[in-house]
Amino acid sequence: MKIFFANARFFGIFITFLGGVFWGFSGVCGQYLFEYKSISANWLVPHRLLCAGVILVLYYAFAKPKVLFLPLKDTKNLPNLLIYAILGLMMTQYSYFYSIQLSNAAVATVIQYSAPAMILAIACFLDKRLPSVIELIALILAMLGVIVIATHGHLDTLVISKKALAFCLLSAACVCVYNFVPKKLNQKYPVGLVLGWGLIIGGIILAVFTNVWKLQGVYDLSGYLAVLAVITLGTVFAFSFYMLGVKLIGASKASLIAAIEPASAAFFAHFWLGTKFAFLDFVGFVLIMSCIILLAKKGV
Repeated sequence: MKIFFANARFFGIFITFLGGVFWGFSGVCGQYLFEYKSISANWLVPHRLLCAGVILVLYYAFAKPKVLFLPLKDTKNLPNLLIYAILGLMMTQYSYFYSIQLSNAAVATVIQYSAPAMILAIACFLDKRLPSVIELIALILAMLGVIVIATHGHLDTLVISKKALAFCLLSAACVCVYNFVPKKLNQKYPVGLVLGWGLIIGGIILAVFTNVWKLQGVYDLSGYLAVLAVITLGTVFAFSFYMLGVKLIGASKASLIAAIEPASAAFFAHFWLGTKFAFLDFVGFVLIMSCIILLAKKGV
């Protein structure tokens, strides 16, 4: 029994780590498509949402067909599903990849990881309480990290565009919606099924909004492979691996290990695409990741 538990724990750590690496890699694949294939976020994100959503829903069509359409028929929770799909999934993914298009994968990913600090602030507000000392330190670290990355210490100038910073922060804010809104749905139905329908709804709406069928898509093997990696590795596998990790080792440890995502994005961006980082970029990365570590250990 002890050997089985140890193996299960090790596997949980490994699979969660792999999910975080896949998330980071998919962001760099997006950067590759933007820089080398002239693809826009307006084209990539609707395809990512729709294809990943269809894969997940098809899985449940075969595995659990009786529950397949229940989230759509639940009129009481349908508004939550729509909010989750549009403001949670669609806007998180669009603002994240658009911020990559405007800056780079590492910067966009790290700033998005200020989301736990935003979630903490919202939780304190909803609970009508002040943050604890550790929570306050974590909030300060997150804010300092964003400021350092955006300004490199010169508060009167930005080293990334205002638009890029705005969409990075919007992505982090939408992660809060992603975490808070679907709780009741996830308690009633399989998490992957709710995610699948949310991705499809968000993908359809974004595809119509961007007129995706009029935009330039990929045209060669490397482009198709990058898109496939974004859809499968960065969405279906990464999410599934993370949720399995949560089941095996717990949410707080899983969230801490999955924080390898920004490091993964920085690694692949530098060694694959040649993205250059200044020393103060790494200072900002460390500040934000320190916030994540504090909150993960506290179980926030």
